[in-house]
Amino acid sequence: MPPIRTPRSVKAATELLERYAAIEGDIALIENVRNAAIAEANKSADAGAEPLIAERDLIREKLAPWWKDAAASLTAGNRKSIELGGCMIGTRAGRDSLAINGDEDAIAEKLSKRDWAKPLVRVVTRLDKKAIMKSIDGVYRKQLAALGLSRKAGGEQFFVERAEQGGTVAGARA
Repeated sequence: MPPIRTPRSVKAATELLERYAAIEGDIALIENVRNAAIAEANKSADAGAEPLIAERDLIREKLAPWWKDAAASLTAGNRKSIELGGCMIGTRAGRDSLAINGDEDAIAEKLSKRDWAKPLVRVVTRLDKKAIMKSIDGVYRKQLAALGLSRKAGGEQFFVERAEQGGTVAGARA
């Protein structure tokens, strides 16, 4: 890579920008090749794994009722699982979860009104920044300013990007 210098003329800047656009195009082509290769690798792996996954699931389906009948004799009633045939087989307790019989929001509302239940209800209060930005110059501007809220101007940001070529698929504007 040759040294890149800060341009001192429009001609020099134009040459750098032309090179920049060419690089962007090359990067896009490389990304497309990469994505196509990844998609092909995924397709190949899925094709190879699909019948194995189906067979594995069928074996699991057939083992479940067998384990239910054989577990007590194989574990002498002292365990929930054993190692057999290079696998661990057994049962495990699932996590308990909260059953809610009724409207969850209505129950939360009722709990929030009881002092003893306050730790059981989560209340989240956040600034609605979008709504505040709409109101910042309006009727409540003084009250919002007193609270420490004000409009912060967006700073200028330098950008350079490849321009789409008119008349091409990528350059077509809707």
